[in-house]
Amino acid sequence: MRSPFMVLVSLGLLLSLQACATQDRAARAAEEAAVAESEDDEACQKKGPPGSEAYETCRDAAAEARAKAAALQEQRRRDFDRVLGAGTEAQSGL
Repeated sequence: MRSPFMVLVSLGLLLSLQACATQDRAARAAEEAAVAESEDDEACQKKGPPGSEAYETCRDAAAEARAKAAALQEQRRRDFDRVLGAGTEAQSGL
């Protein structure tokens, strides 16, 4: 029989590990967004100075392209999850 103390310690450890993983993902996403912003800015400054019509058009196109790429990646992830789940349905009846 486990003591309540050990259960609480285990639960606390699991929760702290989950929090670290969530923070790590958030930090990674923020870093990726900052890099994308910098890359877009650098590429679009070649088209014109910030605030110019050419620059703004370039930034809009870059944002749209990133949004489409993110949507495509999400769709691929969902398709993969669906295929992976379909492959394990036969085993769930065991």
